[in-house]
Amino acid sequence: MLHELFNQVNVPHGRPLLVHARLRHLHRRTGIGYGELTDNLLQCLLDCNPSHLLVPAYTIYSFYLSRIFHREYSHSEVGRFSEELRRRGFKRTFDPMYSMLDITNSLPDGLNYKRTFGRQSVCDFLCRNGGIVINVDMPGFYSTPVHAVELEHRVPYRHVMELSGQMQKENDGWQQISYTTYIRAVDRHGSGSFPPYNQRRRIAFLRERNIITEWKNQVGHLAWASLDNFCTAIDQALSDDPFFLVDP
Repeated sequence: MLHELFNQVNVPHGRPLLVHARLRHLHRRTGIGYGELTDNLLQCLLDCNPSHLLVPAYTIYSFYLSRIFHREYSHSEVGRFSEELRRRGFKRTFDPMYSMLDITNSLPDGLNYKRTFGRQSVCDFLCRNGGIVINVDMPGFYSTPVHAVELEHRVPYRHVMELSGQMQKENDGWQQISYTTYIRAVDRHGSGSFPPYNQRRRIAFLRERNIITEWKNQVGHLAWASLDNFCTAIDQALSDDPFFLVDP
């Protein structure tokens, strides 16, 4: 059934893919276990022959609160698909807040994992290399590089912050690091950020401008967009209204 969704939207081959996926409702609708759903979705993505395949394994709130990140053992905060893949041992970038699972083990050396956005970051790499964002059954259209566009516009609800903490990978010792992030205000329990994003307004805007290609069936919803087109559209929207993406 997931293959049917991918067959309908014709994701371009040979491009870097960034995948935001939600399995919970797919599991409820189909009765298929999370492990099998993960296998099926991963195969659909690999069938696109991506030059790079990246799945977020973010630890934004845990690092913000504890200032500790372990590349192998820190749990992903962004859904079951990500966590299922993390447990399978796919290579994870050494970024304490915005780590990615590098499924094809193809990210180049020399990327800067001590800052979320900016030159030589993963998001910068995706934008400069024709990246595509895929959303699988997400409640809106999610794309982490949207925050890089917000940074360019210096939106009033996000701010740059320097965080000191510790990271560890494999059996190496703990490494003291200083990390530059760009975040909204976080509640004291680390359970959310504010102001909230208005996903309905965002996806309506993207549909109106034909930025996203999408298909929906009885199982779920699939959408993709070129980062070039996506970031250009969001740039225009923020030029008109710096609060376009959020409910202030």
